[in-house]
Amino acid sequence: MENIKISAMEFDSIVPVDDLCMAAGFVCNSQRRALRHYALPDGRELTVNTARNEWAMKNPDCYGSASQLVKKLGLTRLTEGDNFGMAFSLVEKLYTERDSIPPTFGYMPISRPIWDFTDTCHPKNRELGRLMNRYGLSMDNVKIHTLEGSLPHVKSQKPERVLAMSVGENTDSFMAFNGQVFRQIGDAGMSTVGQRRKDQTCMVYENPLDFLTLMESVIRNNVYPIMARRYHIILNGKRGLAEACEYLKSNPDFLEVRCFMPQNEFGQTAFAAINDAVKGTAIDRSDLFQGFGSLFEKYRPKVPESYRKWKTAQIKKENQVYVSEAVNVGQKEMTPKIKKRSSSGMEKSAIIDRKEGGLKL
Repeated sequence: MENIKISAMEFDSIVPVDDLCMAAGFVCNSQRRALRHYALPDGRELTVNTARNEWAMKNPDCYGSASQLVKKLGLTRLTEGDNFGMAFSLVEKLYTERDSIPPTFGYMPISRPIWDFTDTCHPKNRELGRLMNRYGLSMDNVKIHTLEGSLPHVKSQKPERVLAMSVGENTDSFMAFNGQVFRQIGDAGMSTVGQRRKDQTCMVYENPLDFLTLMESVIRNNVYPIMARRYHIILNGKRGLAEACEYLKSNPDFLEVRCFMPQNEFGQTAFAAINDAVKGTAIDRSDLFQGFGSLFEKYRPKVPESYRKWKTAQIKKENQVYVSEAVNVGQKEMTPKIKKRSSSGMEKSAIIDRKEGGLKL
C-alpha cells in the first residue's frame, strides 16, 4: 500500500490521531477520559482528544487533525506532496499487528532462575512503552504495578528487556512478559496487589494483562482510589490456581470474590475451582467482556471501522479492475466465427425436405 494515493481529507477521515501517534512510535504516559498524553522524543508533550479526534501542543500553541500532525512533526518526509500514502502505510502496519493480537497469551513451561533477572528498574524502555500502548495500557499505570529488567534470550542468550510483576508477598520471584509469552522467574505462584482491609472485595484474574487492563479503565474514569482499596489476586496460569484456592478458603472474611476469567477451557476450570473454594459464592464477571475472549481483548485498541470500510472498498475496486481486464483479454482471444463455403466460393446452407425427408443443399 506504500504507492497508494491518500489525500489529506481521506487520511483524516480514515486514521484517528491516536493511532497515528502509536504508528509513529510515540509513548502514551497517561490518559484521563478522552485525553491521552504522549511524550515526544524531544521532550515535549502532545495531547490527543480521542472524542474530537484532534491533537494539541504547547510552546508554541498548535493543534489540528491527523494530516496536520504528519506535517507538524516532520513526518512530511513520509509523504510526496499532498499524498499521505507513505504515512498511511505505517498506520496499516499497526492495524495488521492489532488483528494478530490473541485474546490471551501462553506461559513458557521452563522457568528462569531468579539471578537471570538483572538490571531491574521502574519501566522506562521506549520499546516496552510502545508495546504496552499498543495493548491499550499507559505507562503511568504500568509503572505502578511492574518492574523492568533483563533476561537472557532463550535462543541467542542476548539480554531481552521484559516487564515483570512480583509473585508472592515475601519472595523475589516474578512473572515476566515480553510481548509474546509469560515467563516464570524463580518460584511459581500467584501475585497479589493491595492490602487486606475490613469488608473488602477480592478481585481474581488469570494473568497480569487482564489486571492491568482493568486498572487502566478505572484510571481513565477517575475511580482508581476505589479499586485500589480492593484486594487483587492474579493466578499467573495453572501454577497459581491451587495457591489461590487455598488462600480464599482460609480467608472467609472477604465481602465478595469477583472473578474475571478468560473465555476458554482453563478459565472455566479456574472459576469452577475458585467457586468451590468459596462454597459457591464466587461472582463470575465475564459479563463485562461478553463476546470477547478476555478482559484484555475487550478493552485493547481495535482497528477502526472507518479503515475497514475503506479497505473493503479498495478490495472491491481492485476486483472490479481485475474482472474488467480479464473480460477484455478474453474478448481479444475469442476465435472469430467462420462460415463454410463451397469450393465455388458460394455459401452453403442445409435445409430439410419436409415431404420426402433428407437433407437438400
